[in-house]
Amino acid sequence: MPEKINLAEMTSPGIKSALESGYNTVVFAVGSNEQHGPCLPVSTDTLLGDALAYAVAEKLGNSLKGPTVNMGCSEHHMKFPGTISLGSETLKAVLRDYVGSLVRHGFRRIVVLPSHGGNFASVGEVVREMEGLYDDLELITFSDLLKFVSILQETSAKFGITPQESGAHAGECEVSMMMWMRGDLVREELIPEAKGFMGEFDAEAIKRIFAKGIGALSPIGVLGDPMKSMREHGEAYIDDLSAAIVEYINSQ
Repeated sequence: MPEKINLAEMTSPGIKSALESGYNTVVFAVGSNEQHGPCLPVSTDTLLGDALAYAVAEKLGNSLKGPTVNMGCSEHHMKFPGTISLGSETLKAVLRDYVGSLVRHGFRRIVVLPSHGGNFASVGEVVREMEGLYDDLELITFSDLLKFVSILQETSAKFGITPQESGAHAGECEVSMMMWMRGDLVREELIPEAKGFMGEFDAEAIKRIFAKGIGALSPIGVLGDPMKSMREHGEAYIDDLSAAIVEYINSQ
C-alpha cells in the first residue's frame, strides 16, 4: 500500500510502484474559483473537492486521489469579484487531456467528481462523449446535481437543519464543511451577515441561476443560512456524501 494516496504529493517512481501494486484507479474532483458570499473563500469548491475525492479514494480502496481541477464553469457568479470562469468547451478539453494522460500511464478506472454546481452538466457531457474512446477504461462520474444536494440535505436533517438553511451554496452545509476542512479560512465573524436565498433549490431555481446569475436569487451570492454551522457537521457531510458516491460507483 502506498504511504499516501494523494497523487500530487507522490513521486513518479512511487506512482509507478502503486500502479504495479494494483492501484489502477484515480479519483479527482472538478472544482472552481468563485465567490462564496461574505464568509467563505473563492477556493471553497476546490477545497471541498479535495476532501471529497480523498474520502472516496480511501473508501474505494486501491485508488489514488488526483489533483483537483481548480477552475470551472462559473459564469453565473461573474457578478462577484474574484470569480474566474472557464467556458464549457474549455473545461471539457481540459478533462479530456487529464483523463488521456492518466490512461497513458496505465490507470484503468477514473472517477470524475464535480464539486461545483456549474460543472455538473459539462462533466456529465464529456464523460458520455468519451465512452468507448479507450479500451479497457472504466470512466465514471456522479453528475446529478439535485441528487448530490439531496444527499447533503439528508445529513442536514440529522442535525435539525432545514434544507433551506443547509442551502446549495455557502449556506450551513458548505460553511460547516469548510470549518472542518480549513477553519482558518472561514470568516466566522461575518456569518451573521451571510444569510441568503431561503427558497427551495429545485430545477426551476437552477434554471434561473444559470439564466440570470446567482444574484437573481441572492444579492450576496448565498443560497442558505450558515448560522447553525458546526465543524462536526462538516465531517459528517463529507463522510455521508463520499459513502453514497462509493455506493453509486460500485453499482456501475
